[in-house]
Parts: sequence; C-alpha cells; structure tokens
Amino acid sequence: MRRRVVLSAVAAVSGVLLLAAAGVAACSVATRDTAPTSQEAGIAGVEGASADPSASGSPSAGPSVVPPTNCGRYAFTKASTSTLRSSKKKAFAFYFPPYPISIDNKDPSGDYWAKWTTEADRLASGTKQGEEMLDRPLTRAPLSGDWRQKDFETEIRQAIDIGLDGFIWEYHSVSSDARWTQLPVMLAAAKAVDPGFRIMLSPDLQQGASTTQTSIVADVLKVKNEPAIYRVDGKIVLAPFYPERVAASFWDGVRTTLASSGVPSVLVPIFLSGSPNSRAPAWNASVYGYSLWGNRWVSGADTVRKGAVEAHANGRKYMAPIAFEDTRIYDGRYWEASNSGALRATLEKAIAGDADWIALITWNDYTESWMAPSKGRGYAVADTVAYYTSWFKTGRRPSLVRDALYYFHRSHRTDAPYDTSKQQIAMHIPYGDSASNKVELLAFLSAPGKLVIKQGNTVSTKDVTAAGMVSFSVAMVPGTTPSFELQRSGKIVQALQSKVPIKAKVTHQDMMYRAGGGTSCGGKA
Repeated sequence: MRRRVVLSAVAAVSGVLLLAAAGVAACSVATRDTAPTSQEAGIAGVEGASADPSASGSPSAGPSVVPPTNCGRYAFTKASTSTLRSSKKKAFAFYFPPYPISIDNKDPSGDYWAKWTTEADRLASGTKQGEEMLDRPLTRAPLSGDWRQKDFETEIRQAIDIGLDGFIWEYHSVSSDARWTQLPVMLAAAKAVDPGFRIMLSPDLQQGASTTQTSIVADVLKVKNEPAIYRVDGKIVLAPFYPERVAASFWDGVRTTLASSGVPSVLVPIFLSGSPNSRAPAWNASVYGYSLWGNRWVSGADTVRKGAVEAHANGRKYMAPIAFEDTRIYDGRYWEASNSGALRATLEKAIAGDADWIALITWNDYTESWMAPSKGRGYAVADTVAYYTSWFKTGRRPSLVRDALYYFHRSHRTDAPYDTSKQQIAMHIPYGDSASNKVELLAFLSAPGKLVIKQGNTVSTKDVTAAGMVSFSVAMVPGTTPSFELQRSGKIVQALQSKVPIKAKVTHQDMMYRAGGGTSCGGKA
C-alpha cells in the first residue's frame, strides 16, 4: 500500500488572494438581508452570495432552456499538442504504479478496486474506519490482449489531452514490486501512443538510509536506452521523492557512478519539506532544480511562487507542486482545499512565480491526493488543469469561446454527525486552513450571464458582468442535491445537476470533494 508520510508543513500565508490574482471575471452578487460573513465569503477573491429561501427550486418555475450550440470539449480552444510541447515550460503528473485503472481486468462491480472502495468489503476485513479509498479511476469493461498496456495508453492520452508532457514514475528497486515491474509496460505504452510523451524516473528510498546507491544505479542502467525516459540536454532526470532521507552526497555518488558508465544525469529532488533557500546550503551544488511535495490549502499557495523565486535566485530550475486536495482515511487526516480553490491558487502562483515545470501531486494516489479523471470527479479537475496548463505554457490566459460549468462540493458538512461505533478515528485537519462547507460553481463564461445555484428551495444567484472564469460559492444545505444554471436574457443557456446528495448525517465521515460538469455539449460530466 501507499507510503505513510507526513504532508509537508508550510507556514500559511496571511491575507486573501486578490480578485485580479485569482483571474476571475467581474461579477456582482444578489444579496438579501445581510452581507455574507468572512467565513462564508468565497475564496481567491470570489464573493459569496446570500440565499433567498423564498425562491422556488422547481425547474418548471424557471426560464426556458436554450438548445446548446458551439460544441466542444473545453471552454477554450486548446492549442495543439505540438504547440504546447514546444514550450520551455513543462507539465508532469506524479504517477503511483500500485493504482492503475484496473488491478485484475475484471468487471468493475466486483473487481479489486471494489474491495478497496466498497464499505462492506472493508468492514468484512476487520477495518472499522470505512473505505480505504473513496474514489477510483473511471471504470471500463474487461479488455482482451495486453490490457495493462492498453490502460496505460488510456491514461497517457488523458494526460496529453490536458497538456501534460509526461509522468513522474515512482518506483522501488524490488523485482516483485509493481512500481518496478510495470515500468517497461508504461514505456511501451508511451511509445505506442506518442513517442514524445516522457517518463521521469523517481527512485523512492523504500528502505530509507539503508537503500544502496548500487541498486538505484542498476535500475537506471536497465532503462538507459529507452527513448521515453525524460532527459534534459541529453541527461536523464532523477526526481526522487523524499530525498532528504539521505545526504546530498548519496545522490552525488549515484550520478558519479552513472556517469562512469556513460549515462549522464541530473537531480531534481522532490523534498518532503523545506524550501529551496533552506535546502540550498547542502544541496545546491548537487541539483539541477528543486521541487517539493507541497501543501493543499489556499492560504499556503504563495509558497509555490516563493519556491520558484528562491530556486531561480540560487541559479536552479523549479518544479512547482500542484494539488487538488489531500484526504486520508487511513489515519483520519485531511486538509481543507476549499473546493477548487487550492488547485486554482497553486496553479496561478506557479504562473506568477515563473516556475519552469509543474508537477500534479498526484495523478492517481487514491489514498491521499489524486487528479486523474475519476469516478467521483469525472473530468472536472482535469479540465480545470487543462485551462491552466495552456496558460502556463503559452504565457497567455486562454480566451473562452464557449461556456462550461463545473461543480465542487462534499457529500456532507464537515461537522455532520457520524456513527462513532463504526468509525474509530475522527477526521481532522492537522494544520492549514480551517474547515469550509461550501457548494462551488466554477464557471467558464464566453459572455456575461447570471449564475444560479439551487439547493432545494434555497436559490442563490450571481450576476457576472464580463466573460472569464468565475467561482461562485455558497453555504451547503444538507438534505438537498445541488443543481446549477447559467442564464442569459431570461433563458437557461446551460443546466447542470450534481450527482452527489448532501447528507444531513452519515455512517462514516467523507471529506473528499466530489465534482462534475463540462461544456453543454461535447464535454464530459
């Protein structure tokens, strides 16, 4: 199973991100009685809206629906893969091999993923914490032939579609471990789909300080001739996770030995904690660039910008950590991501700091933090990333040519009562931003319009006065299933229904943010 590590603690940055920094469209909010409190106000400069409890939530009472036109997958016209790949800016996703699309190529209703995510199977095994994982990759029927490679090919296509250049492949030097045994299959999949898609090596020190340089060198030499292995200036990039478990001299030794075998390499360590400035005295002479595991809350997003500035001041590259959220049932911890707020804030800070690369943390570690298209989030996270990778690589915020609506919310309030006889450990926030209980509509608008969030008879609206991306957040209403609308000239341009009811009480706490949505046609819910 997944390594159990402590999320890097980074000092929170005070203040709220300004509207201009958040890149949201200008808007006004319909208020009733009193203005929202600072706790209920939206993040990243987006205002909250007061609800009108007298308004009707019935679709029949609303305006007529306009048939969709101007179809397409994204709200913006995505640049070609060749254009995005020609940029000096690079985007990767940290890939965790134990959790591919399928473990056993069985029907999703009874496969191995079901054992991890179905409460009954978890409880039958004697674990009283509930599901180990709350989400899973998008499902598919059993495949014939080399199904593992086909699954990797699917994930590579998904990654390319949102503007990624490759995966950061974490592996152990153990012959029986999937982290190592499936690497050749992933390399073959990359070659089959797109020879330009790269795999960055991330040797993980599974034995800590007792891991030998010899084993790491031997593994790199096995794949030294693979064209899909990521290189800069002809040198293989090594991006170990938690490298500070050993001294910088350890990695110097690895690189020296590789060089003696005719294999030049560079080091871009992914530190669990610290900053480029704090690591530079011991590491600067050894690294090509810096990266961190990062944090998962809005007020800590500026560490991404600062990291890039510090790395550049030390003459090194910076790979900015980007995450959607982090929730860990196995030890009862989660960090408040404020719906899509942490994702948007860290991406904008990476752009503001002129980071060289970005790394999605992670693509598919479903026990902690994942961003791949999934059963519980559809393509909402991926589509949002696609908007930002285009901005990051081209240096220009994408123009919006069609509308897209996405929702982000939990299945219950963080303070909802749960069955303490069945859940042993209460979910808690160890540090970072305090708990938030919001329903968010993230809208990409090609023109001004009115946004509507309905939760039963509670209806909230926001008038948006300019085209652009806007986040509209309101307090959750338990016992309802949110629905969303975009209106123009008194007519519904797009309507979206959440697939996730908001429960008043639960058996087990579930702090995962669900999501969904897309364009009115051609999008993926």
